[in-house]
Formats: sequence, C-alpha cells, structure tokens
Amino acid sequence: MSTINLLPDDYVKRGLQKRANLMCLILFGVTMCAVVAAALVSEQSTKKSREVCRQVDASYAQAAKLIQQMQELETRKQEMLVKAQNVSQLLERTPRSYLLGMVTNALPENASLTRLDLDVKRIVVAPPKDAKTKFEAKSAQAGKTGNTTVVLDIVGLAATDVDVARLIANLARNSLTGSVDLVYSQEKIIDKTPVREFQVHIELKPNADSLQALMPPESLAKAGNDKPKAFRTGVTE
Repeated sequence: MSTINLLPDDYVKRGLQKRANLMCLILFGVTMCAVVAAALVSEQSTKKSREVCRQVDASYAQAAKLIQQMQELETRKQEMLVKAQNVSQLLERTPRSYLLGMVTNALPENASLTRLDLDVKRIVVAPPKDAKTKFEAKSAQAGKTGNTTVVLDIVGLAATDVDVARLIANLARNSLTGSVDLVYSQEKIIDKTPVREFQVHIELKPNADSLQALMPPESLAKAGNDKPKAFRTGVTE
C-alpha cells in the first residue's frame, strides 16, 4: 500500500528550515563559547606572563641598585684609604733624628761622617691595563697612590776598608733598612795621612716605622713576625 502524505509541502519545508536553523544556532553558540573560553584562557596566560616579566624586571632593577651601591661603597672605601694613606704620609714615621742616630751608632770607631743626604721617594703603583668598566677605572685611579720610602746617601772617612765593611754590616742588620749598597771607596790623603773616603747608599723599607724597631722582640712576635729582630744600637767589632 502506498502512504499518502496529507501535510502541505510548504509546512514540511518550514519544519525542515526550523530544524536547520536550530542546529546552526546551537553550533554557533558552542563555537562562541569555545572562542570566549579560549580568549579567557589566553588573557589569563598573558596576565601571568606580564606578572612574571614585571617580577623579573623588578628583580633586575633591585640587583642593579645593589650593584651600584656596592660600587659606590667600594669607591668610597678606596677614597678613604687614599685619604688615610695621605694623612699617614704627612706624619713622619721615621724621625730624622732617629735616622741620624741609626747611622751614628753604626759607625765603627775609626770612621766618621762628612755628609748625609736624605730624600723621600714615592712608589707609584701603575693601574691595570685591562680595566674595562668605569668602576674598575675609578678603583685603579684611586690605587695609583703608592707607598713611600726613605733614601739616605752618606759620605764619610774610614781608616781602612774593613771599617767600611763593618759600617755596611751594621746598617744592614738594622730592621728598618731594605738595602745598603757601597757606591765607592777610594783612598784620600788628609794631612799626609792616607784614609778611605766612602759613599754608602741606604734605602729603608717601604713605610718604615721607627716604632717597629724600638719594639721588643716579644711584641714583634705577637704582631705576626716569624723571626723578629732586636734593634741594635751598638757597634759590632
């Protein structure tokens, strides 16, 4: 038997169109919900990324500030050290009277002085050549000021070269002397008597302090000297 459809064709078409429109509306709603959800997730991720970037930038800024403060403190430290060194250099660590007494006490019995010249030399420390940053250059500039050393040139007369050698040995045993060199020793006639005229070059240790020579050996040992030397005021024959 054949089925007879009594519904009008227009009614059937409108029903199909409604169902199609409903399906499209549902699909559109699902798509929009997915897009909105993706946008929300992307926004949250972007916010988190921005927050992390802000935290990293803040950390870098804080670290840069700390580094700058450390550099300023180091520069101030160098400047204070230079000022302290300049002030200490103004103070005469080794009085001239002490140096004259040191040389006089070192003279043997048959020797005498005719001239004594004293000079103070400044040891300049060259800055490093590989200073690349401004901080390193400023630190190197602050470190140019070096130590000072006292130089003595004495001229005198002695009976023999043995007396000259004794003088050099006595001066070399002093705890303040860094080097003692004989410049010359030659014969000279004075009142028809042959004597030896000599010149000795003495260089004290950098920043030599007479108080160190006057301290007893026990105090020097406590200060960290492994082999303290006592100050000698007599003459070894």
